[in-house]
Amino acid sequence: MSGRHLIPAALVATALGATQATGASASARVGVDVSLCGVSPSVDALLGCARQPQQQQQAHQSSSSQRTPAAAAAPQLLPGLPLAYSGTHPRYVPNTLVVRFRSGVPAAQQARLLHRVGATQRTHIPQLHVDVVSVASVARAQAKLDASPLVLHATRDEVLHVFGSVPDDTFFSYEWGFRQAGFSTIWRPSGAARPVTVAILDTGVDATQPDLAGVVRSQIDLVNGGSSTGDDNGHGTAVAGVVAALANNGIGGAGVCGACSILSIKVMGSNGNGDLATVAAGIVRAADMHARVIDLSLGGPQGLDALQQAVTYALGKGSIVVAAAGNSGLATPFFPANYPGVISVAGSNQSDRLYSWSEHGPWIAVSAPGCNVAPLLHGGYGQFCGTSSATPLVAGLAGIMVAAHPSATNVRVASAIERTAKRIRAGVRFGRISAPSALAAVR
Repeated sequence: MSGRHLIPAALVATALGATQATGASASARVGVDVSLCGVSPSVDALLGCARQPQQQQQAHQSSSSQRTPAAAAAPQLLPGLPLAYSGTHPRYVPNTLVVRFRSGVPAAQQARLLHRVGATQRTHIPQLHVDVVSVASVARAQAKLDASPLVLHATRDEVLHVFGSVPDDTFFSYEWGFRQAGFSTIWRPSGAARPVTVAILDTGVDATQPDLAGVVRSQIDLVNGGSSTGDDNGHGTAVAGVVAALANNGIGGAGVCGACSILSIKVMGSNGNGDLATVAAGIVRAADMHARVIDLSLGGPQGLDALQQAVTYALGKGSIVVAAAGNSGLATPFFPANYPGVISVAGSNQSDRLYSWSEHGPWIAVSAPGCNVAPLLHGGYGQFCGTSSATPLVAGLAGIMVAAHPSATNVRVASAIERTAKRIRAGVRFGRISAPSALAAVR
């Protein structure tokens, strides 16, 4: 991945703020940077960090094991993925163009023009009047297509990336963001009904994960084809878990929206990358399947017309579109987060400051807690950090609001989330989300 910097998995949980609340509060009294707590016992002793709950549990179990040899072993920590930093220079799919024809051009004329310029159709998105084509020479074919009166424009197909990570952690008590954003005050047991569909456009979802049992409504694979897919990366599974992991079932963590079911649309490959045209097709598919909320924990630094048209199409269908701002740590706008009508999301920490890796700037609407407990691929749980992790908190909040007020429009929901956000020092236009305030404001 161009511009991607890897952090050792063992360091991610501390470097990205995955420090327990007890350690954070104790360290704050002496002015310690709490992000360093938990690196090692010697560092904790030097900085005066309080013992972490994980350490407390291990110490208790060690003591108990001396008295009761048959005591259960502590849960094994699983290895995670490093934070996926955002490259600020666009990359393109080789030998590929995204062609947008003018409305009303017959299919036969489109086919003749594509044949004349040596283009072979790969994907057709009729709702956007878009064809994705393969060409031998991008520059030559693009010039000929742009010169045709049948074509609005022909652009290159940008490579998009997911924004997130999955380090190691397991317990609900680690879900500080759940409490900080106020979900604890509005959370309700899910019961059997999950009436709100949230589309997760990502690397797929591992529906065999126990905390997602019965939550995944359907799965579509636009990368490999087919109607049933798992997750060959882990990112999509973590995103789905932040939204809708089963709560009150005695395992793992709790998703924020007990009323949300997941429509998984695989648009990203096993390496966390995908092309813009496939993402655009996925957005259209989600909107046509009546997804009330669309989570886009992915993006790129350029953004092209087809992607914006897909977002506009979804908004016109009534979908609430939520997108990650990016992890470059700069003020570079990322897309689709920077399109009008999209709720763009940065990642903030326990102190309501943006993480150093989070994108920032007035183009971003809100922030949300950027490290959350999430299910891992093939079982287990971890601390999931990045704007990819903050985004599903906002998507889940939108789902809660729609469940409570089914007639609320996407404009009303987005406005309520943005104008009730708690002001933070800097970094975003409105502030950090406040779940109870947003829910009250949409009435």
